[in-house]
Amino acid sequence: MGGQISTHRLADGTMVVDVRGELDVASTATLRDDLASRVVALRPPAVVIDLGLVTFMDSTALTALINVQRSARSVGATMRVTNPSPFVANLLRTAGVAEALGVGSVQR
Repeated sequence: MGGQISTHRLADGTMVVDVRGELDVASTATLRDDLASRVVALRPPAVVIDLGLVTFMDSTALTALINVQRSARSVGATMRVTNPSPFVANLLRTAGVAEALGVGSVQR
């Protein structure tokens, strides 16, 4: 199963991105391109990416997250990753990007 991404906005304008499934080279285009473009176009005050239902993530998905973060910063928004599964949390820590991505709680 490829990655699936859905977004919604909170009352304060925060963009919440729910991601599920596998994020690999074949499925990260939406995260990398479409989401970054939406962030720039909508200019939310904050972007929260929930990775709680992500079962696999590779280096292309890590790069995509960093690109979304750069897009958010370019419009003055903050971005943080929340609820990473244990696999994803370990990958983010191992890659050295967990702190930079503002990783929140980890699923148990």
